[in-house]
Amino acid sequence: MNIARPASSPEVREIAAVVLVAMPDEEAPFLERATTVGEPVSVGLAVHRYVELEGRSVLLVRTGIGLVNAAGAATSAILESAPAEGETGALVISAGTAGGVGEWVRVGDIVVGTDYINIDADARAFGYVLGQVPRMPASYSASSEAIEAFAKSGHSDDVSPSTVHFGLIASSYSFVTPERALSIRAALPGTLATDMESVAIAQTSYVHGREFVSVRGVSDLCGPVAHDDFLTHVDDAAERSAKAVLALLSHLPR
Repeated sequence: MNIARPASSPEVREIAAVVLVAMPDEEAPFLERATTVGEPVSVGLAVHRYVELEGRSVLLVRTGIGLVNAAGAATSAILESAPAEGETGALVISAGTAGGVGEWVRVGDIVVGTDYINIDADARAFGYVLGQVPRMPASYSASSEAIEAFAKSGHSDDVSPSTVHFGLIASSYSFVTPERALSIRAALPGTLATDMESVAIAQTSYVHGREFVSVRGVSDLCGPVAHDDFLTHVDDAAERSAKAVLALLSHLPR
């Protein structure tokens, strides 16, 4: 595979995945578990590192928080890991934390997105559905291969099947309040979790023809104490997300 790597990055084997996280707290569990870690390279606000996880070469990218930062970082990572002609590009994975919205979702659970919507997009006046960016799909679907691999993985030693949920992740620029969580449930039934990056990376992956999946640990429930819950559980939620992503990586086809 011909990959345009920054001059300071180490030589790695064919990349199995691009893993994107927003914050250092979400990056740390991957760096702790990596058997090799390349030097950090700044690309705009994003920080790229080549690492080895589960015996697979991975481009780990810290994007910064929010939809625009996530889209910009995803674009740079996708272009950097462009496959040779006729080859399939590396799977793109959004990892980290999320707020739980679904009725059965609890702090500490894992949400694996099967579909992604931008809840800040509202062009219904022009005939689009809520969450649909004009001239783009109404939603974005996860890689079926990644979902299958995750289902086969047993998730991880610390995540039982009963705490893993598959379904819709909605992204927004707003930290979701209890009132907005109620409106999301009413407008988009079936939403399991919200974050501030997944749909931007999903849309970027879609326009570049890359397979995508988001695997998020639930840090809070978008309730009255969501801010405090997030600060209390962000590290644990990030750990669970990372362990689940590593389980997924270990079961991807080689």
